[in-house]
Amino acid sequence: MIGSLTSFIYLADSKKNTVHSMQKQKDNIRQEILKIARQEFFTHGFKNASMRTIAQKAQVGLSNIYNYFKNKDEILQEVLKPLVETLNQITVEHNKPHHISINTFDKDQHWDKHINAYVNLIYKYRNELDLLLFKSHGSSFENYKDEYINQHTQTGIEYLTKMKEKYPWINDQVSKFFIHTISSWWMSIISEIVSHELSRDEIKIFFSEYAEFATAGWKKIMRV
Repeated sequence: MIGSLTSFIYLADSKKNTVHSMQKQKDNIRQEILKIARQEFFTHGFKNASMRTIAQKAQVGLSNIYNYFKNKDEILQEVLKPLVETLNQITVEHNKPHHISINTFDKDQHWDKHINAYVNLIYKYRNELDLLLFKSHGSSFENYKDEYINQHTQTGIEYLTKMKEKYPWINDQVSKFFIHTISSWWMSIISEIVSHELSRDEIKIFFSEYAEFATAGWKKIMRV
């Protein structure tokens, strides 16, 4: 009886270890596919990246690669996921309660934090941004610029509404088209920085200059 129980426990542990080992192997293969795909996307763009080449370099059968990802677009989504999540986080952060304050126009630490967020974003995800903004044609991200501009526009409108609720005397009568245009300009700014080989210091200098320029403009428009 004891011997049978011992054998059962041994078999159970052995099966558990085998399953764990297989899962680890699958995770490793998946990460290798992503690693190879990332470089292929960076080099050739989404449309011209070859699934056959990705499979060969990852040493995975072409048919087997679909056991890990439904299609090339799903691989791209995984590659860009950290960048897109960071962009969304920055957008959401913009309208957090502690930012709904006229004091933010004059606080250097507020702008330093905001500037550093974008400097770190661009410096860390330069290749991903290049892929997202310039090389994603034919994928689910090909309209990302327009989607981001619309999201940024809505964030700006909501920001003015929240500021007006807190400070009734400010001017919130800013046209939606103006906010949309500023949002479009902001996307163009990011695109320009990504397309030029700027150092971290050069990017930070630019954003500092932009902060001075934009702050003065918004203070004038909002009559702060």
